[in-house]
Amino acid sequence: MTSKQTTLFDKHANIFELSRQNTWLLWCCQLINIASLSAEISSWMLAVLALCLCWQALLNNKKFNKKTNGTAKAKVNSKISSVLLTIFALSGCVAIAITAGDLGVLISMVHLLTFAYVLKAFEIKQRKDFYQLFLLGLFLLASAFIFKQSLGFSLLIFLALLLNLVVLQQVFSPKRSLFLSARIVTILLLQSSLLAIVLFVVFPRLSPFWQVPNANSAKTGLSDEVSPGDIANLALSSDLAFRVDFKGKEIPHYSNLYWRAITLENFDGRKWTRVKVNNNEPSAEKAFIPLTSGKPITYDIIAEPSYQNWLFGLSVATTSEAKLSLIEDYTIQSRNVLSQITHYSLESYLQAPLDLSISDVKKQQNLAIVAGSNPKLERLALALVQKFPNPIDRSNEVLALFRNKQYFYTLKAPLLINNSLDQFFFDTKAGFCVHYASAYTYLMRAADIPARVVTGYLGGEYNNASSSLSSIQAKQGGHLSVYQYDAHAWSEIWLEGVGWQRVDPTAAVDPQRVDSGWSSTLLTQQSSLNNDLLGLYQFKKIEWLNTLRLQLDALDYQWTRWVLGYSSKQQYDLLKRLFDNDIHWKATAIIVSMLIITMVLLTLIYRFNLNRLKQKKVHPWLKLYQQILEKLAKKGLIKSVDMTPADFAKTVTQQFPVISKEFIEFTKITECLMYKKVSVLENKHYICHQKKQYEILKKMISNI
Repeated sequence: MTSKQTTLFDKHANIFELSRQNTWLLWCCQLINIASLSAEISSWMLAVLALCLCWQALLNNKKFNKKTNGTAKAKVNSKISSVLLTIFALSGCVAIAITAGDLGVLISMVHLLTFAYVLKAFEIKQRKDFYQLFLLGLFLLASAFIFKQSLGFSLLIFLALLLNLVVLQQVFSPKRSLFLSARIVTILLLQSSLLAIVLFVVFPRLSPFWQVPNANSAKTGLSDEVSPGDIANLALSSDLAFRVDFKGKEIPHYSNLYWRAITLENFDGRKWTRVKVNNNEPSAEKAFIPLTSGKPITYDIIAEPSYQNWLFGLSVATTSEAKLSLIEDYTIQSRNVLSQITHYSLESYLQAPLDLSISDVKKQQNLAIVAGSNPKLERLALALVQKFPNPIDRSNEVLALFRNKQYFYTLKAPLLINNSLDQFFFDTKAGFCVHYASAYTYLMRAADIPARVVTGYLGGEYNNASSSLSSIQAKQGGHLSVYQYDAHAWSEIWLEGVGWQRVDPTAAVDPQRVDSGWSSTLLTQQSSLNNDLLGLYQFKKIEWLNTLRLQLDALDYQWTRWVLGYSSKQQYDLLKRLFDNDIHWKATAIIVSMLIITMVLLTLIYRFNLNRLKQKKVHPWLKLYQQILEKLAKKGLIKSVDMTPADFAKTVTQQFPVISKEFIEFTKITECLMYKKVSVLENKHYICHQKKQYEILKKMISNI
């Protein structure tokens, strides 16, 4: 066997080895399979995996160099000691067990799986070891979908699967080229995709028989406690937060797109936090049903995993979905942590008031300040109370100060000592949305007006793959993509007869941020601070790249909406439209029919390809020999399967001495073409000579 063959099987030692080509292909597969889960693997484990892969590469290189140089005769001793491998494996398992408390069950399982995957490559001694390693690789690729399911990532996993199957194809068909193996695997995957699509659409979407434990992944997005400067950190991230589909209806003006997430009512002098609900109170057991009025707007939201419970909506939002909870502060929470893409529908009443009446406890809660924490602001608030009896006038005066006293809206806010609002308001006068919302809310409370801070997102990027929401006018169709850099904070004050009124101090400092989005100054600051050469801002600066980005985003949205968001309810509605009331038996008939048709097609394709391959494998010189055998069979002389050509030539000599000399010569030429290694010129000479002998034998046999 040549070195290009994929496997070498020693019948005496029962040893299985991969060739140089497939050894390195398998190594590349391992690298790609592990890379699919790299975002979920801790840095220390990534270092261990990288060490193992490098070690494996060195051993592979050493093994094949020795074989090439001829210094090893049979088996090259390039395997590491089983004792050393056992010690290393046990040490890794102990390290995973020690860190399991911080990693969580799911991530610990991923660590164990990847660790076992790289170690298994060190002990490929038999064919079953290769199969186990191959199956582990497929399991790794499947596990990657637990954490990420976007269209781009799915395509990458498909390519990784293709490469894994190519390696398997090479093991079974060692003489095939890589290109041909890749072509065969691709065709098989495309053929099987038809059945997969039909089953995806019509097969009942059953609940899983097991539950994957939640991952202790890092929380992303907004937090339930905020201090000045916190949201400015989110402004440096271009990660997607959620998408919104208004179902083809008119999208509200940008300045109305305040996506409420968290209401913060406690202030300890440094940071704002949520009010913790006492689950023992009777009111906590009752579902909150907000009062609504006016014309509602309906929309669907697809939220990215944040590993938190907060959801997003336009106030006042209502929903009938059991998986969502409406909170008394007009926020929405998921009953489960958002560990995967979450789809939900809302109905919002933008003109409905929030809490026309307020309890004494709630009022005192939203008037509370830490006395003496910001004395200058407290003195200013006292002056406002004396000068402006009307609460609205006090609010407008503070907004006028922001507008006229050269305050700056910036991501590069100076550091504050103990998050001092006094220092920000009277000295630095530069900050992001939380700075202005915090200072305004504190002033309102000190001025005897109930106030609170609300965090969420503002605006979003409109995408119908051809335009953006920067034109300020409302749009129809398409969807909104809301990114982490759209995170925002604003204030709410409670007014008699009005309820909670939204006041955004940012509008007084940077009106463009509220009316249409980020100003060019802020975008430049973001680009300079995050130093991301492939960031979203860099794409936006180049028109054709931005257009391409929007088109890819639209494709990913449709993938998320119709594939990842394909629920049992959507399946039922689709089948009902297709089959009316005969859903069950028609769906069953389709599944059975598709299975039968697929099996028939695969059988026909297999037989067609098999016959074609058989025809291709028969060499011209072998066809001539078979034709002579057929002519002799008609004369009553049949060659048995276990008879060699030389033995059959002796039989022909005994039965038909007339053609013995010519047939022996013809047989010798055939054996040379079949077994002897000859040059190209010699091969042509033998074939030419065999054809002459064939013509002579054909005439002689016909005359017998």
